[in-house]
Amino acid sequence: MTAASLFSAQLGLETSDPLQVVIVFLAGILLQVYGAKLLVGGGSGLARRFGVHPLVIGSTVVAFGVSAPELFLSLWAAGKGQGDIAVGNAVGSVIANVGLILGLSAVARPLRFRPQLFHAEAPIMVASAALVGFLLRNSWIGRFEAMLLCFGLVGYAIFIWFSAEIEADSSVIERMEKDLPPAGLSRWVEVAQVAGGVVLLIAGARYLVKAAVTGAEMAGLSQPALALAVIPLAASTPELFSLVSALLRKEKELAGGLVVGACIFQSLGVVGFSALLRPLLAPNINQLDLGVMLIATVAVLPLIQAGPKKRQVIGVGLLVGYGLYLTQLLGRGISGSL
Repeated sequence: MTAASLFSAQLGLETSDPLQVVIVFLAGILLQVYGAKLLVGGGSGLARRFGVHPLVIGSTVVAFGVSAPELFLSLWAAGKGQGDIAVGNAVGSVIANVGLILGLSAVARPLRFRPQLFHAEAPIMVASAALVGFLLRNSWIGRFEAMLLCFGLVGYAIFIWFSAEIEADSSVIERMEKDLPPAGLSRWVEVAQVAGGVVLLIAGARYLVKAAVTGAEMAGLSQPALALAVIPLAASTPELFSLVSALLRKEKELAGGLVVGACIFQSLGVVGFSALLRPLLAPNINQLDLGVMLIATVAVLPLIQAGPKKRQVIGVGLLVGYGLYLTQLLGRGISGSL
């Protein structure tokens, strides 16, 4: 049995039919999309009922909610002892969120970024990526390092909570409140939405990873390509749908902060919670991958400050850079390296 076949037998589907693999893969994506939608809708509604500030909901509840698929995917992979997938999913999702999702949105339609994004939240995103890269310098994340990441995420949430209370621009608050998902019919409906979203996300994570592993073996993809490209792209579908929906509804305040908040959650929360569940060894996530993640987050800083035309140019650069990164991933080894 080859290394690829052994890996697939441990984590993949019990089928070699390409049609079945595609069906399960698409089913996993749909479960993730609808699970994230239910989680965000129910969580936002409950937060509104408890009087949580609109900026806090937009920067944490919504941004973290659409990133929940990455969390459940990495938790499931960590439970199976697959550190490369657990870590690669988070790293690859940050790169995809900036290079693909934010790049597409910058090219397609001008975004509006709150001043707080440049002065505080975007630098926190860069610092989060740098911290993950530093902790992964030896390809290992233990429980102590995981606790540092989780404490960082809690600190970010506390910072957002208090900074929202001193937001001086009332027009920003009004636009953000208008952009948020509407409240549900009742508190119990919202609780049911959250519970249903979690169930769908757990099921979707299982099916998506299993189908992706089997499909990667059949297509001859390497484990880095699987962990850093295939799975993160599939897991980022809810973020892509949420961003496109926000842009179509001209919710520019929500769309701009969505990616920043999601990247912070993926760096601190996804890696941190997964390593708390089980320490992670990720030998196939190298310094190039971590460097690309850091460079991608740094590129958001000039994007926020630039005007509409320059943002389109930067957006094109992000898309080209992401395409080049995917190209080198596909060329990094063969399926025998799985």
